Amino acid sequence: MKIHYTLHALERMRQRGIEKSLVEQCLDKPDKDEEVEGIHRCVKKINEKVLVVIYKCTGDTLIVITAYITSKVYKYLP
Repeated sequence: MKIHYTLHALERMRQRGIEKSLVEQCLDKPDKDEEVEGIHRCVKKINEKVLVVIYKCTGDTLIVITAYITSKVYKYLP
């Protein structure tokens, strides 16, 4: 599957210090992945925090909209 990053996603990832390899790990093997109205949110636990990636699917391409890291593990993972 091909991954495309929006300019917004690339800028936010740069600001937040998130590398593409982390986003790709999250997309490849998420701990949780949910969809609401065509927008997906995948979550992967990294150390004591979680990486959240918001994306949508179009054909065989995943379009990453944004990504962020949060310490609110309880909010995203059971």
